[in-house]
Amino acid sequence: MTSPFNSRDHQDCRKSALYLAAMVMCVFLSDSSKALGQAAFAPPPPPSPVRGVYDPAQPPPSPAVIAPQPVAQTPRVATESNSITPTNAQPIEGGEIVARVDGQIVLASDVLWQVNQLIEANRDRIPPSEIEKARRGLLQQQVMGLVDTKLLYADFRRNVPPENIPNIEENLAQPFEEHEIPRLIEMLEVKDRLDLVNKLESLESSLADVHRQFNERTIAGEWLRQKTPKPKQVTHEQLLDYYQEHLPEYDYPSQAKWEEFMVRFSRFDGDRTAAWQEIAEIGNQVWQQVSQHPSLRGPIFTEIAKQKSHGFTADKGGQQDWTTKGALRSKTLNTALFSLQVGQLSNILETESGFHIIRILERKDAGRTPFTEAQADIRKKLEYGGQQVLVELELEKLRKHSRVWTVFEGDLSGPRLSEIMNQRKRR
Repeated sequence: MTSPFNSRDHQDCRKSALYLAAMVMCVFLSDSSKALGQAAFAPPPPPSPVRGVYDPAQPPPSPAVIAPQPVAQTPRVATESNSITPTNAQPIEGGEIVARVDGQIVLASDVLWQVNQLIEANRDRIPPSEIEKARRGLLQQQVMGLVDTKLLYADFRRNVPPENIPNIEENLAQPFEEHEIPRLIEMLEVKDRLDLVNKLESLESSLADVHRQFNERTIAGEWLRQKTPKPKQVTHEQLLDYYQEHLPEYDYPSQAKWEEFMVRFSRFDGDRTAAWQEIAEIGNQVWQQVSQHPSLRGPIFTEIAKQKSHGFTADKGGQQDWTTKGALRSKTLNTALFSLQVGQLSNILETESGFHIIRILERKDAGRTPFTEAQADIRKKLEYGGQQVLVELELEKLRKHSRVWTVFEGDLSGPRLSEIMNQRKRR
């Protein structure tokens, strides 16, 4: 048998930081659960209904995500101004009061560190004349994202014996150190705790402020979970109805999992002949393995691809994950992926960037995921949806009787507050 890779003309040829629910609530449940008529606390199902913002570029929609908000260490004299309008808008200082939520004061510095981080990261994209406008817009988003947390935290303090709160906060110290600090170090792209402290100070915050807001956010989320009733059990009929109503979602196209060895023209200064000779030599080595073991399955390019391939997945041994039919830019590769037999080695294939040899590891024909395989995911989706409805109802109860004022919106009655929060949720 002759190897197909010869020197013929080459024209023939891609943490939960919030695991701590039981730790948080066990301290006060012994006193408060009887009064509230609640059962003993059980560990929460992840994720908690309210959790912190890990990407400050995405302002949290209520009620599922509520942003961590630090409080300024040494605030300036706090002032409460009228609602901001385009005609009277002025730069907001850290010590200014930007919101009152059920008697709790929110200072601009509570959220400015996240706003300043975003401005700093995107300064080259924002015209200098638009910086303050952008800052006010981001500040408004972050303030409104904090409202539900503050409402829940205020409700928590009204219902829990004050003497229990220090113990609860003490129990939160370890999760903050073990989970929140590493998360902040990664998010703010600093080296260690000392750099984190300096970074937060440069953003007009402090580690103590962030710690306090972490406590409030965690307690608020756990309090919401305690207050929210369990959803009704999802029935088999509901699962089947959902599957029938969403059949197109369970259709899938043909897919192939494959491995690749590639030689780029750019590595040979555009010399196509030299590139062809390189891949032909490699192809002959691999072809010998395949010809001697025609029933061989699994990857065979791994070591040689790591050493010599120029493909994007060379460091992974040239292995490519499931690829949908037609998804690749190259028509040549697309055709080969769905015409070669599993385990078969391709001829040398040419694309605009180089030469390739590919081999199919697995292939799935187009089809539909059966109900028996889909029902577990459907159950999770329906249970989560039912839980979110109940969560929103609990938040609506709080908002209905709340007293909220923001520098951006002025006084917000219960109905108006709900309207604004629902608008944020739909965005």
